[in-house]
Amino acid sequence: MSDTYDTYGELFQVDRDHFDEFYALLKNTMLLKSDFFLKQGEKCRYLGFIKKGTIRCFYINDQGREINFGFYFEDEFFTDYESILCDTVSNMNIQALENCEILLLNKDHLQALYKKEAYWQKFGRIMSEKIYLDAKKRIDDLLCLSPENRYLNLLKKQPLLFQKIAQKHIASYLGVTEQSLSRIRSRIVN
Repeated sequence: MSDTYDTYGELFQVDRDHFDEFYALLKNTMLLKSDFFLKQGEKCRYLGFIKKGTIRCFYINDQGREINFGFYFEDEFFTDYESILCDTVSNMNIQALENCEILLLNKDHLQALYKKEAYWQKFGRIMSEKIYLDAKKRIDDLLCLSPENRYLNLLKKQPLLFQKIAQKHIASYLGVTEQSLSRIRSRIVN
């Protein structure tokens, strides 16, 4: 499994001594374009990792509009961590935007690793901290930055997003209408 470790070890943040144990728990699966990994009202049972493809996480607000919360690409993790932690139904939808090849880690297997040794507890803490910091950054951007600055930050941090994601989804993610996004893009180009 040396080649597999070279490919995924650092991405998973698992050292060589623990990698085979971790990788053996992962299930390789496919999501077709528009398939749901998770629908609102279901319990999330897996942590996912994208080998190929693009995934979006979104909510449906009380007016029935989709509000995009996040986009995930190759070599990124995705899940509804709140649903996993609290064993509650999700308010989130997670959907493939294109055909995806993903690796899944069942939450029960993750919990078993945590109980096994201190190494896995540290792994879980690091993973939780990253999820928390990513969510906090997202909230801070929405609360503290203008739509134009949110757009510029997104352009700088995830330029691939603008090539792979429909404008309506980007506008929703930025918290603006499609028309406002067009105006922002025009101002920046000019």
